[in-house]
Amino acid sequence: MTRSAIHKTNALERGIRASFIHNGVVLSLHRFLVRLSSAAVAAFLWVFIFEYFAVLTPPVHALISTALLYALSQTTTILLTPFALKRLRGGMRRGLVYGTLLLFAALAFFGALLVGVFPHGLVAIALLLGAYRALYRVPYSVEYTALAERGMPRLFLEITLALAPLIAGVFLAIGGAPPQLFFVAAFISLLALVPTFFIPNVHEDFAWGYQETFAHFAAPENRRVLLTSVRQGMQGVSLFLVWPFVLLFLFAGSPKEIGAAFSLTLVIILLFRASNRRVTVEEHADGGTFMDEYTALKEMGQALGRLVLAFALVLAFALLQ
Repeated sequence: MTRSAIHKTNALERGIRASFIHNGVVLSLHRFLVRLSSAAVAAFLWVFIFEYFAVLTPPVHALISTALLYALSQTTTILLTPFALKRLRGGMRRGLVYGTLLLFAALAFFGALLVGVFPHGLVAIALLLGAYRALYRVPYSVEYTALAERGMPRLFLEITLALAPLIAGVFLAIGGAPPQLFFVAAFISLLALVPTFFIPNVHEDFAWGYQETFAHFAAPENRRVLLTSVRQGMQGVSLFLVWPFVLLFLFAGSPKEIGAAFSLTLVIILLFRASNRRVTVEEHADGGTFMDEYTALKEMGQALGRLVLAFALVLAFALLQ
């Protein structure tokens, strides 16, 4: 190979690497903003929903209603994921945009509900949250696998996300209103749309039909994928639904203490996973993906795990009556 050819090859490799880093940074910025909007309300969303129900019904009934609403959200994710991916027609960036808009709508509507502008809209909010996962999670997994460079530094970002509940709790403790918290979170999710204009549109066709997806979902050869995903989903319920309720009753509703304890929990999880070379505070696609259609099976399996545990909570709460 001539010196000129070697120079051109090296320049091409540098260009590809620079593009890879740029795409990874832009995608990471988008994902950070989406996760920041979720992390800001992670310790309080289902607590506030419970308190909303508790004004109208006895506490046990409020717990059951909250768990059923959570179950509705997961059911929406399971039923909508195959349909949503088919409708994207292979354009993964479109899923990021639509999913982010659904998250924005859910957060904004809940803020409006808390000020009385959107009364009796909890079912719609649960449906929006379920649809957000159905449209967003698989496209993000595909985009991340195609564009992001492995080994990109993330520890600082993860620590920032872990501290978001503490900041939210302090905001509420010093007089910030819950609707303001959710409107700010909704605004952050809206900002996450800006980087999507600079993210390449990765095409990955979803080959399975709607019924075919559920056939693969129940197929014996996919049982290991399913069981792993169900376990991850149950862990998610324990952290993001059960643990906030425990903190609510433990700290008598003090938002600062709830936020601080929740952030401490996330930091402990972060340190544990960092020691195992898995620097992340949430079970999401970055921690290892199943590509193509199997990514959908993973996300549906996680939703199924959350659904099963939510119904277990309903049964447990019903026995307390």
